[in-house]
Amino acid sequence: MQNARRSGAGAAQAQKPGRHHTAPTTNTQAAVRAIGAGLVYLPHPTDLAFILHQRLDLPERIWLAISSLLSLPPDDAEELAECVLCDLRAGPPLVTFWSVRDDAREWAMFASPAELRAYMAACWQRLSEADRKGFLRAARPKRRAA
Repeated sequence: MQNARRSGAGAAQAQKPGRHHTAPTTNTQAAVRAIGAGLVYLPHPTDLAFILHQRLDLPERIWLAISSLLSLPPDDAEELAECVLCDLRAGPPLVTFWSVRDDAREWAMFASPAELRAYMAACWQRLSEADRKGFLRAARPKRRAA
């Protein structure tokens, strides 16, 4: 996010319409209309998020998200980003009532990549050397006879 916040004369020049500006696509124009309507009519942010996902490509959505966060006071932007990230996380695994493997598999489906790495690293450290070797043997793909 280098140079995300510009200041001084450079910012004024960068914002001039003629400079590095391309005409909005039909999808972009539809997304702008959706944002306007979403702010007034849509009852939940996920409704607008679905529409934006359909209308904008990933770089456009990233730019919109960054711009939206930067429009907020820093404390509010940080709090909002943390709230959104918390909603994307699975949280800690729950107490197992039936099958440990099934519960672990289900938890992993909803876990964020950061959660998967953190829990995997912690579990790996707790395994004995023999369990680690056994795990690696089981995890390696079986070679087929040619």
